[in-house]
Amino acid sequence: MFDTFLYAFNAVTPMLLLMLLGWWMKAIHFFDDSLLKKMNSFTFRFGISCMMFRNIYTLSSLREIHLDSIWFVLVSCLALTGMGVAEAHLFTDRRNRRGIMIQNSFRSNFAIIGTTLAFSLGGAAGGAVSASMQAPAIIYYNVVAVLCLTIYSDKPDRAVDVAGILKTIAVNPMILGQVAGLLCLAAREFIPRDAQGALVFSLSRDLAFLYSAVESLADLASPMILILLGARVNFSAVKDMKKELAVGVVQRLVLAPAVGLGMAFLAQALGLFAVTPAVLSALVGMYGSPVASASAVMAEEMGGDAELARQYIVWTSAFSMGTLFLWIFLLRTVHLL
Repeated sequence: MFDTFLYAFNAVTPMLLLMLLGWWMKAIHFFDDSLLKKMNSFTFRFGISCMMFRNIYTLSSLREIHLDSIWFVLVSCLALTGMGVAEAHLFTDRRNRRGIMIQNSFRSNFAIIGTTLAFSLGGAAGGAVSASMQAPAIIYYNVVAVLCLTIYSDKPDRAVDVAGILKTIAVNPMILGQVAGLLCLAAREFIPRDAQGALVFSLSRDLAFLYSAVESLADLASPMILILLGARVNFSAVKDMKKELAVGVVQRLVLAPAVGLGMAFLAQALGLFAVTPAVLSALVGMYGSPVASASAVMAEEMGGDAELARQYIVWTSAFSMGTLFLWIFLLRTVHLL
C-alpha cells in the first residue's frame, strides 16, 4: 500500500514543484504581469490546442472509443455538472465565480494525471480503457466549460447570446485541436494499408517535421501551464473565497468520485455497464484527479474569476495526494482493484 501512496505522491508532487517554481520566479520579479498575460495567451492558443490534438490523434482508431464508455462518461459528467450548478447558486453570489465552480465540479485532470494513474493501477488494460474514455470526456469538459464560462462571465448585465456562445465554442483553441484530432482519426479509417498492415501514409511518419513541431508545443503546454499558475497565485486572496474554495475542493476530490463510482456500480447492477478492474482504474483517474490545470488558463481568457480557478488547482492538487490514496486503499480493500 505504501507503493500506492508513493505513486500518488510522485504523480502530484511534480505539479506542485512547477507551481512553486512559478511563484518563486514571480516573487523575484523574473516575471511581470504583462509578460505573464502574453505567455498565458500563447499557451492557451497554441500549446493546449496541440495537446488536445495529440491526445486524440494518438488513439489507434475511432474503434477505441466504445459506445458504452461514451454514454456513461456523458451521463456521469452531466450529473456532476448539475451538482456544480446547484452549488454555484447556493454558495456564491459572484457571477464570475459560478462558472468556475461549475467547471471545477466535473472537469478533472484526466488527460494528464488520470490517464497515467489508470495505466499504473490497471496496466495496459487500464490504459486502453482510459484512452477510449478520454475523447468523449475531454470534448465534454471543454465544450461545457466554454458554455459555463461564457454564460457566467464578468458581464452581469449581458443577455445570453446563443449564437455568440456557439461561435465562442467553435473558435475555442481547445475545441479546434480536438476537432482536428477527430478528423485525422476519421480520415485514418480510409487510408489503405500495406501487406504488413501499416498505413501507407501517416502524419507522424510522412510529415514528421510538422508532427514534431505539434508534439513540441503539446509537450510545452503542461509544464508551462503549471509554472504560469504558480506565478499567478495570490495566497492573500484565499480569505475572500474560503467558502467557494472549501465547497470546490470537497466537490472535486470527495463528491465527484463518490457520485461517479456510485453511478458506475448502479449501471452495472442494471446491466448497462461492466465495471472491471481496468474500467475502475480509469474511473478513479477520471473522477478522483484534481481539477484540470488548463481550467485557469481558459478562465482568464473568457472572463471568469481566474484567481479562484488557480486556487482550485493549487488546493485540489495538494489534497489529492491524500484523497487518491484513500480512494485506492478503499477499492483495494474490498477487492475491486
